[in-house]
Order: sequence, then C-alpha cells, then structure tokens
Amino acid sequence: MRTRTLLTGCAGVAAILTIAGLIAPSGPGPAHLAVARADIPPPETVVASAPGRVEPVSEERDFYATAIGRIVFVAPEGAEVKAGQLVAEIDNADLRAQLAAADARIAMRRSELDRLINGARPEERGAAEAAVAEADATMHLAQVMLQRKRSLSQSGAVSIEALDHARADLESATARRRLLAERLALINAPPRPEDVAIAQANLAIAKWDADALQAEVDKTQLRSPVDGVVLRRYKSMGETVAVQPPTLIAAVGDISHLRIRADVDEADVGRVAVGQKVWATADAYGDRHFTGEVAKVGLRLGRKNIETDRPAEKLDTKVLQVLIDLDGNPQLPTGLRMDVFFKSPPGDAGKKVADARG
Repeated sequence: MRTRTLLTGCAGVAAILTIAGLIAPSGPGPAHLAVARADIPPPETVVASAPGRVEPVSEERDFYATAIGRIVFVAPEGAEVKAGQLVAEIDNADLRAQLAAADARIAMRRSELDRLINGARPEERGAAEAAVAEADATMHLAQVMLQRKRSLSQSGAVSIEALDHARADLESATARRRLLAERLALINAPPRPEDVAIAQANLAIAKWDADALQAEVDKTQLRSPVDGVVLRRYKSMGETVAVQPPTLIAAVGDISHLRIRADVDEADVGRVAVGQKVWATADAYGDRHFTGEVAKVGLRLGRKNIETDRPAEKLDTKVLQVLIDLDGNPQLPTGLRMDVFFKSPPGDAGKKVADARG
C-alpha cells in the first residue's frame, strides 16, 4: 500500500512538472537548476523512496574536547588537513613541563643503570691496582726489615722491643695489602643481579610516568583521522571547553566524494539492493535531480536518524540505513537533506511493481 501511494504521488509530481514546463516563460533558466526531464525515471520504475542526508565519503568526524582548558589553536573552516594533522589544541603548557621533567628522570635512571652495568672507570681501576702494588712493596720492605732484625737480635745488636715493632709493621702492611686487594676485586666484580633489577625497575617506572604524561598531552591535541577539510568550526581560540558534557570543537570530512545516507522504511527494505540506481532531489535545488548508486545496505534496523519536518512524517518507524554514492561528485553541502528514489533493476521493474500493487 505504501508503494502504491508513492507511485501515485510520483505520477502527480511528474504531471505537475510537465504542466509547469509548458506554461513556463520562454528563455533559459539558471544553469544550476537546469533539469533534463527526459532523464527523470517514469513513476512505474520507482520501487521505494526515503529521506536522506549528504555526507562525506569518510563520514563526518566530530571532534569533542577530551580535556578541560582553553583552546589555543583550531583550524579554520575550509582548511585542508591530512590524516594525523592537528585540528585543535587545548592549552597544555603545564603538562609539557611535567613531561620534560619526566624525560629528565628517564635520562637519570638510564645513566644509573649504565653506570652499574659498566662498573668503575678505567682510571678508578688503575688507581686501585696502583694502591695494591704500593701495598705489596710496603709489605715486602716490612718482611726484609723483620728478617734483618731477627738476625741482629741473635747477636744482641737489636733489642726485643725493636724486633716486636718490625713484626707489627709486617702485620700492618699485610693487612693493608689485603684490604686494598679486596677493594680492587670489588671494583672488578660484575654488579649484583638484585642491584641491576632495582635499577631497571626505577628506569621502567620513570618511563611509565612519562608515557602517562604523554597520554595526557595527546588528549589536548585533536588530530584528523582522515584526509579532508574542516567542515565546520564550533569554537574559536581563547574559548574554554569542558568534558562533562564534552564540548564540540570542530568537524572534519573527506568531501572528495559525496554520499547520501538514507533511512529506508522497514516496509521497503526488500526493494533495495547494492548496485541499485537511484535519483535524488533537494528543496534547495528546485527541479534539479542527482543520480547515484547504492553502495552499502545496512545489516540492522534501527530508529530514524533523518527528520524531514513534514507534518505526515512518522517518527516511530524502524528504518535501515543505506549508503548511496553520488555520480559526478556534485558540489553539495554536507548535511543537506534530500529525497531519494530507488529505481527497479532492469528487467525486474514489472515484477516489483506487480508485487507492490498486489
């Protein structure tokens, strides 16, 4: 019944257009409203209609604030942007200062780990070895002096007290040599595993702190996910934005090719298929019509997304979203509401019309 009403309405529209063409004053009209009425499909070949809205091929990407603060940069409307390019930025001077300090801590912790793994410097090793050599010489001299005093003590030329002093000097030199040898061994020894683990953990914590701060900085920088243009700028530099609720800052889209997103009524989803030809009109462009082809048919019914503001419009209808590629990439503003008419595939029009009328 719905399709029968649609076809009758299309026939009435075609008749009105024909009469208007006969009584229109002579002379060419505006070029952008020129219509080749012979190209408008006959009403009997239209199997379904739906309201639609023009959108970029990439869909429209809205940028909401992900941090609280003051906007310090936002790209102007119409500016071309590449994927990853900055579209808007919120003041992040304090976060950048904290990030710089975190990077410095990473450098410090890395140096501590490197020093632990590399051990002492060559100069320190050389000084420790020289100290051991000096201790060897001192101990050797103490041994010689003790032997000499022992020989002299047997003849009574050296007192027992002097012999005791020589023996003490040798023991002192021996102990000092042992101490310096232990210090040299400590310098040459590899670091303990637990010390290395602690240094590595300190370095990892410093990196995690820097990563967390970098993530906070990234939240203040809104970058385009696609190549396109800035379709609209909702906020200007100097304005303050919030996240509860999130503030809409700008919208970006790839308008190198345009599509129509149509809400097909639940009753008509069986008459729509990928590859199907369509034509569409918009109140803003008068009699001009635009052709296209169905590129994608949705997989799930849902609520209406497009409202025509017409008195007879149903708002509780279940619809299926359909994407339509427009032919010739016409210069249309995104968001423009359009009426879309689906043509029956060649050789199948009679069957579908018959089914609709039955």
